[in-house]
Amino acid sequence: MKKTFFIVVYAFCSVYNVPAESADKDSAAYFNVLYSCNAAFDANKETGMMENRIDGRFFLPGQTFYLRAELLERNLFPVEAFTHENLNWGAGLYHTATGSRLLYGILNEKGLPARVRNPWIRAAPFVERHRPTGIDLIQDFSTTKEQKAGVFLASPTLNVLNGATGFAEATLDNGLNPTFSGGAELWFTRKSSLRVEGFFTGKELPARTASGWFSEKPALPERTFHLSALALLWTSPWIHVSSDWAFSETAVCGRGVYGAIGVRIGKKPWLFSFATDGAGDRFTGSDGSVPGQGVRIAGKIEYYGKKSGLFRISTNLRSLGMGDLFEADCDEAAVFTEARFERSSTVLYYRFPVHAKLPVRISRISLSADRDATEENKIQDTYKTGIGAYWWKVRSSFSCAISGMSADASSPYPIPEQWQFDSARIAGNVTYNTGLFRLGVNVGYTVRAKTDTFDGSFSAAIQGKRYRFSLKIASNPFPDTWEFTLSGRFEV
Repeated sequence: MKKTFFIVVYAFCSVYNVPAESADKDSAAYFNVLYSCNAAFDANKETGMMENRIDGRFFLPGQTFYLRAELLERNLFPVEAFTHENLNWGAGLYHTATGSRLLYGILNEKGLPARVRNPWIRAAPFVERHRPTGIDLIQDFSTTKEQKAGVFLASPTLNVLNGATGFAEATLDNGLNPTFSGGAELWFTRKSSLRVEGFFTGKELPARTASGWFSEKPALPERTFHLSALALLWTSPWIHVSSDWAFSETAVCGRGVYGAIGVRIGKKPWLFSFATDGAGDRFTGSDGSVPGQGVRIAGKIEYYGKKSGLFRISTNLRSLGMGDLFEADCDEAAVFTEARFERSSTVLYYRFPVHAKLPVRISRISLSADRDATEENKIQDTYKTGIGAYWWKVRSSFSCAISGMSADASSPYPIPEQWQFDSARIAGNVTYNTGLFRLGVNVGYTVRAKTDTFDGSFSAAIQGKRYRFSLKIASNPFPDTWEFTLSGRFEV
């Protein structure tokens, strides 16, 4: 694999090399290094955790390319010993003009590969969340992801209509399991474009053993898995449309489908958005896991006022039963008759126009209501409210949340019915900035049926152009548990 990687590096440099006469001969090579650390110490347990990140970049003469090396480390604090399991490392070669790159390390895959991995851990697929495909080195230590080799090639803007670009991407893990992506974006006018992307992956999934006699996940043998996906994004002054479709085929499990559609209509100040997505029970995500079936429907209305003012109301519904619509042997009539929406979330948000001359002003207000009726005998309803305000140079925010159990799931929205109190929480924070310094205080109070607890924290930070150092002291619950956190970020 290493030999193949170096061959690809050579080809990459050959394709994106700039002739010597076109490079800036006066541009000398230079480098910069970023170092950040975070150490958290529990005073009660006398143990803690420390994380370090070193990110170095060396810009070659002419600045056509730059080399990057990154080291992430997580260890017990105080440090006892450094082991291979405590380290993540990565390296890359980047082309500055197009963003093309060659990488090896633990990668953060964005765009279509991420959206078809597990849709239920992501927000509703509105148009603005339909980001293009891309890869880069992760910035946070990971114990679950594995190292991969990756290449992302992007073209400069081509002189077709009002401009066109294309890209191709491939990754290869240590088990030699590949992924392939590719796409292009074509601009018809200055504000109208079409982007098309494709993705493919396949590998041999390891055997899975049952955790017990009555395990929800049965034992499975080694099985072959393939997934193909297609994404579209149309943008224009008055309407934006996005769509994702993924088709998986896994031995033993069978074929599965995931689909998503997003539509945004209007032009500022008014925008109307709609999104829906769904997956069948047999759908396998891009990482080989099964996210589970379901259908989600979401909508929102936004009004952008003067001086950064914003009004937004949004809601989304999710049904587990309607995921059967994405199965080949589905009985649509039975699904629509028997399925119901078990989860909902509704948010009302208003950001006030900025009036910098007013010494005391409210900055934002939000209200939200959620329901989780996945278990019919345990329907969880949660109501939240938040407010932000400025007091001269002091910034503050306050929130209140209350949750409880309801006896009736006839409505997908949290309308109380024989409601029983479960818990409530009040919290607030205040921050003050003066010059290089930033001070903050957080206080919270949580009450449950039989217990109540206080928590709080104090933080102080100093920040310059190339450095930041902060200290945080937190207690949860107060005053029984204390944790101290030191963080630093330095760039040279």
